[in-house]
Amino acid sequence: MIKLYTEIADTPLKRELGLMNRKIMAQNSGMLFTFNYPEYLRFWMHNTYIPLDIGFIDNKGKLLQIEEMHPLSMKTIASNHKCRYALEVNKGWFKKNNVKVGAYIKGLGIKLSQDMPVENPPANPEIPPANPEVQLNKSFKDILTDADIRGEKLTIIYQTKNGIVLPPKDISPPFEFVKDKEGKADAIVKAWDEQTAGWKSFIIDNIIDLEHKNKNLAGEITGK
Repeated sequence: MIKLYTEIADTPLKRELGLMNRKIMAQNSGMLFTFNYPEYLRFWMHNTYIPLDIGFIDNKGKLLQIEEMHPLSMKTIASNHKCRYALEVNKGWFKKNNVKVGAYIKGLGIKLSQDMPVENPPANPEIPPANPEVQLNKSFKDILTDADIRGEKLTIIYQTKNGIVLPPKDISPPFEFVKDKEGKADAIVKAWDEQTAGWKSFIIDNIIDLEHKNKNLAGEITGK
């Protein structure tokens, strides 16, 4: 199962802003757009600089359609079917992770069940798999925020600006969010690095993985 750390756009304002004005997004991150009921969805790339793929998802979590979205394009990308969710990821993420149309996605409100309202349900409904291909988790910022409230330590895998992936390290709260040089709010988190016994700053979009302390992150990253 593939993990994707996802922000949720579940209000009209969040859906309108989407990923606008961002210049980078962590490689295993995305944004999930949720709607109250299935409908034909339409998206564009106004003020959006990151090359994206978008996946349209039905009520049961099934991926029905994947489309490319080009930076700053005003072309409308529409779903071919009524869908309740749309998932935006970095361009090439679906192909890189072998996630194809027909895959099932679970988490952050997407339930693999038969009890959600659908129009004209088929006589023999398809039963979603017990183990979906993609598991959506909270965004890194949400994980940090929750850990800060609870006073919990985290283990982080981080990639430097030069593309070097650092070994897993333990960080402790308090976690302080600050702007980056371009003025993007909450783009950087300051945390106590237990290995070096000092304060360090981490660009949130450069985080590769983030879990509660003592989880085997290195095994997940290497595929072992």
